Amino acid sequence: MPRLFWKLFFALWLSIMAFAVVVSWINQSVIVRQAVEAPGLGFEDNLNRFKLRLVRDMREGGEQRVKRTLRNLPRGMRNHIFVLDAQGNELLGRDPVLKKLRDGQLLVSTQTLQGAGGGAYTLIAAGRAMLRALFAPGPRGVVMRLAVAAVVSALVSLLLARYLAAPLGQLSRASLQLATGDLSVRVGAPLNQRNDEFGQLALDIDEMARRLQISQQANRRLLRDVSHELRSPLARLRVALEIARNKDRSQVVEELNRIELESQRLEALIDEVLSLLRESAVPQELEVQRFDLADLLQDLVEAVNYEGGADGVQVDLQTQPSLLLDADRELLWRVFENLLRNAVLYGGGNAIQVSAGPSSSREITVYVRDSGPGIAPQHLERIFEPFYRVDEARSRNSAGDASGHGLGLAIAASAVRRHGGRIFAENRKAGGLEVSVTLPVTRPGSST
Repeated sequence: MPRLFWKLFFALWLSIMAFAVVVSWINQSVIVRQAVEAPGLGFEDNLNRFKLRLVRDMREGGEQRVKRTLRNLPRGMRNHIFVLDAQGNELLGRDPVLKKLRDGQLLVSTQTLQGAGGGAYTLIAAGRAMLRALFAPGPRGVVMRLAVAAVVSALVSLLLARYLAAPLGQLSRASLQLATGDLSVRVGAPLNQRNDEFGQLALDIDEMARRLQISQQANRRLLRDVSHELRSPLARLRVALEIARNKDRSQVVEELNRIELESQRLEALIDEVLSLLRESAVPQELEVQRFDLADLLQDLVEAVNYEGGADGVQVDLQTQPSLLLDADRELLWRVFENLLRNAVLYGGGNAIQVSAGPSSSREITVYVRDSGPGIAPQHLERIFEPFYRVDEARSRNSAGDASGHGLGLAIAASAVRRHGGRIFAENRKAGGLEVSVTLPVTRPGSST
């Protein structure tokens, strides 16, 4: 069995056993001990009856008979009747008990006894102490004892809950940081030093984070090295192309143009991979500032309309006059530029609709709609993945977005998530694709 199981088992079991022991002790050691054992008779009647019996025994049998009678008294009466000799010593040696009763001011009466041999003895009868409400029989005592038991069990449960919740909270915070991309987080001591399942889980999370961090660093190093190695031959290729053109060899112009086109595409791919890497790198801080999203969209739409005017594609913008938010303006410019160019490229040559407005008091939502062929439902949830291509009518080159490499929408989605926002795509009932971007108005640490 796991160690945590036994800890829970023994904690609950000992709690129940402690409650049972307390209740048993109260019943057996206090209430029953102080109750009169002779049923049907009151305490005072029993006390007077035993006093008369001791008087008779002292007169007829002397000190030894009185001692025997005292020893045989019912347990409920034995510590309420005492007999002292002429020197003041209790016959059964119960002087400490008698002193305690005297200190508690529970003495009822004293009486002189005449022994068979003429000696004088003193009979002391102690009254019965009033039971405290906690130990008293009846409904009130039961309620108070249950209240004490409830407090004790609540304390045990609180300690147990804290014992379990504290490490779970620490593990939850660490896993949340890992989920947000902070691979430098470690659970650490003292949790990973525990000799139970929590300690083992903490060690596993730390090891997982360490391996992920190493893998991420290796991937970044690989991308950096690959991009460096590819840029150098591309640069040399361009130089060679210029030299070839200057020699005016007309028979190779077409091939040279094709080489130049492919080199441009390869360079564009490298730039997009690096952009995706930058957007995915959590340590890179956002340059947050307060700006009007409506102005950004207006500037972007004008630029896209100017470039696409020759093809007859126009972007229609509908937005409120002021949509203030705290975000990285340059990053959001690239987000919506990617979405707009994607819509222009695959919108079927029809008008593109862009609308923006507050979706709640804390969020702004931007919609980009085109009238193209749309995307098959099985591809909708994956178009924001890097290098994912849609082999449908939307792409002439099997590309899932306007970048031509399956990276544009992934870059946009990464940037939106870094702002704490959401991006979603769905097919319109009237035809075409609708992409919605929801952004928070404010971010922690932003200037107001």
